[in-house]
Amino acid sequence: MDHACAIARSIFVTNFPDSTSSKDLWKLYQSYRTVVDVYIPNRRSKARKRFAFVRFIKVDNVDRLVGNLCTLWIGRMHLHANVVRFECTHSQVHRPSQPVRKATHT
Repeated sequence: MDHACAIARSIFVTNFPDSTSSKDLWKLYQSYRTVVDVYIPNRRSKARKRFAFVRFIKVDNVDRLVGNLCTLWIGRMHLHANVVRFECTHSQVHRPSQPVRKATHT
């Protein structure tokens, strides 16, 4: 696991326009903390809205960060932010102890 992953905090963001790109979110959030990753999945939420995961480093107070991010607007849309429910930790990543071998057909 890289060092950035160990110290990063991921924030779930939703309610932004369809035209918004990951680069747009990166620029918007960069002024609040150091952004290391922005990911917008192709699928939509159950509420049929686009959503993204923004990963920050150097976060002292995550509640204050989320509060600040919830004050932002893109056009006429008020952004919603929240701490992700499940952080993927190094121990959750499955790594086989033995090399994976391809099956041979006879």
